[in-house]
Amino acid sequence: MKERKERKETLKSAKKKAWGVFSEYIRRRNADFGGFCRCVTCGVKKHWKEMQAGHFIGGRGNSILFDEKGVHPQCPKCNIFNHGEQLEYFYWMEKEYGREVIDELRQKKKKPQKMTVYDYQQIRNLYADMLVGLDIRDKLI
Repeated sequence: MKERKERKETLKSAKKKAWGVFSEYIRRRNADFGGFCRCVTCGVKKHWKEMQAGHFIGGRGNSILFDEKGVHPQCPKCNIFNHGEQLEYFYWMEKEYGREVIDELRQKKKKPQKMTVYDYQQIRNLYADMLVGLDIRDKLI
């Protein structure tokens, strides 16, 4: 039999996997013990599996893609169909974090960040571990 070569993970694949774990973490972190969380822009309450992780500042740039302060649960209507409801998101961010964090995220977006497969794997592992912590938290209640 021929030996199978182990394929190296591509940058695109590593980024997609990291985003999947990070997105789940964002939605579950903000969920109650029944698994429901609120959309930060319209306030609708849905199960975390029906929500999305919406960015306060649009774009998929690496410098802000995985920033917990800039990504929060949003319903698909607000995140996709209403293009992130940016004005409502701004008001929520200002109330939740203040203008300093908003300005910090705006500046951070301007600084390009080159990522490697290893960087994405580290992000995926970090948030996978944090999801385990959420699993333990949910079982304690």
